[in-house]
Amino acid sequence: MKKVFIVTEGQSETNFVKRVMAPYFSHRGILIPITVVTKTDGKHGKIYKGGVANYAQIRNTLSKILARESKNTDSCVTTMFDFYGLPTDVPGVLDAEKVNDPYEKVGMIEMEIQKAEGYDVKFFFPYIELHEFEAMLFSDLTKLEEAYFEYDLTALKACVKVQSNPELINDGAETAPSKRIINCIECFDKANVGVDVLDKIGMEHIVRKCRHFAEWVEHIEAML
Repeated sequence: MKKVFIVTEGQSETNFVKRVMAPYFSHRGILIPITVVTKTDGKHGKIYKGGVANYAQIRNTLSKILARESKNTDSCVTTMFDFYGLPTDVPGVLDAEKVNDPYEKVGMIEMEIQKAEGYDVKFFFPYIELHEFEAMLFSDLTKLEEAYFEYDLTALKACVKVQSNPELINDGAETAPSKRIINCIECFDKANVGVDVLDKIGMEHIVRKCRHFAEWVEHIEAML
């Protein structure tokens, strides 16, 4: 079976790929998430992952996967990074700031990353999340409410009434999906409970609600 290597921003994305996406694609191919290594401590034998601060950290992991898997005709590589908070030295980010449409912004960045790495799009097709991982939770807030039943999610429900497309929820410092959720659920556990909730929402529903995510899923399907 064909393998799709997904270079991820952090543990939440890695868990999502393993627990939600991989089973969805299991009949067609194998999805393998690889979290970006941001720091190594040779003295103490420690490796730190997640919390990307610059493109060099991304390339440290990405370039190795690309070089290795480019020799395998049964492999392809993609990425999973938030648009919100993306380092400004990532290819295409500064130019994307001049564009108004969010979908055009992430499309431009994806294209520039692909060009910067120099691999054919049939093998390497970057994906940038609009606007961040937590946006997918807004696809069905009832599942989040079930997990955190003791909290008042009125503000989140009001947000969905104003903006029904989870991917277009404001990416401001105080209004990004993650900030909205934390304002209502201060103990929110994105990497574990958040992924559990997305598993209950289901891939099919997330795909219906999130256009850019759906396009990525379609691209992966086409590669398998």
